[in-house]
Amino acid sequence: MILRVDATTGSVLRTLQIPANKVTCAVFGGADLDELYVTTANIRDTPEERGKFPLGGTTFRVTGLGVKGYAGDKAILDLE
Repeated sequence: MILRVDATTGSVLRTLQIPANKVTCAVFGGADLDELYVTTANIRDTPEERGKFPLGGTTFRVTGLGVKGYAGDKAILDLE
């Protein structure tokens, strides 16, 4: 499950169901940062869980959410 939360109030604005038992990461991508990529895992799933969530361990692309991600800021790191 993915939640969209208002950073000011903490209110849940949207719930997105993902057909997998374990969601591992979500990131915006695409040319306009309007596609949400969601990775999942199925490690240590029981046979019953694998039967209920056969798509576990795959990556999902979600479109049409009406929101965009943030490209971030560039940084220069001095590693010496």
